[in-house]
Amino acid sequence: MRRYGRVALGGTFDRLHAGHEALLSTAFRLGRHVAIGLTTPTFLREHPKPERRAIAPEPARRRALTRWLAVRYPRRRWTVVPLRDRFGGSVEAGVDALVVSADTAAGGRAVNRERRRRGLRPLPLIVVPLVLADDLRPVSSRRIRSGEIGRRGERTAPITVALAVADRALRATVARGVRRAFPRARVLSLREPVQARWSIATLRRQAARAGRRGELGVAVAPSRSGGWRVALCGPAGSLRPRVLPGRGPRGLERSLATVLGPARTRSQGR
Repeated sequence: MRRYGRVALGGTFDRLHAGHEALLSTAFRLGRHVAIGLTTPTFLREHPKPERRAIAPEPARRRALTRWLAVRYPRRRWTVVPLRDRFGGSVEAGVDALVVSADTAAGGRAVNRERRRRGLRPLPLIVVPLVLADDLRPVSSRRIRSGEIGRRGERTAPITVALAVADRALRATVARGVRRAFPRARVLSLREPVQARWSIATLRRQAARAGRRGELGVAVAPSRSGGWRVALCGPAGSLRPRVLPGRGPRGLERSLATVLGPARTRSQGR
């Protein structure tokens, strides 16, 4: 992986969470010096965010961010600077790359347009996938402020999980695995096609179908190589099917609970 001298990124960093940590960790992996722009009240007035008044004050956000940096990267070079507009120091000379999230990549492209306008070379954009919470929706400060999820993406509000299970005899086992991960979950069971085994395509379709019925869809089917395959799908995205380790119903229950959570983070992607 290519290394850069000075890598820049920016954000509000309210309720520092797993998504922020993914951005910061990527920046430190790629850059020898990491420059972090922290949004100021001036920035938030000019670029309003939903529930702006619920965002922590700048000094509190700075303290949380610098504490995390001091613990995780005590021997690395980093700076935290005020971000008063959408460009900050990213349109100055001396920056070698820009780290953005999947939902702020447009802002990174705007930075490069401004750099070209100023006669500076455009920067490589390193786009970090969104980190998904237990319900496969992105981890965000807004959701944390509302009490819906925790900072690691663990679901704290009750969730509705819809199940599609190829082996009907295992339906209760799968439901127990879901409740081990989400004790307050409302579990729905769907009628499944009568087949001894499901192909990967069928497993995906069943997970998508379940995801339309609940906040999280879970499809489980026996694997040809032994064990079980599981696919997860929610309104905001899905994950690639994976094979669950373990033997017997108890093994399935434990493995499914581990796959579902709690406090589990995933990168966005199908």
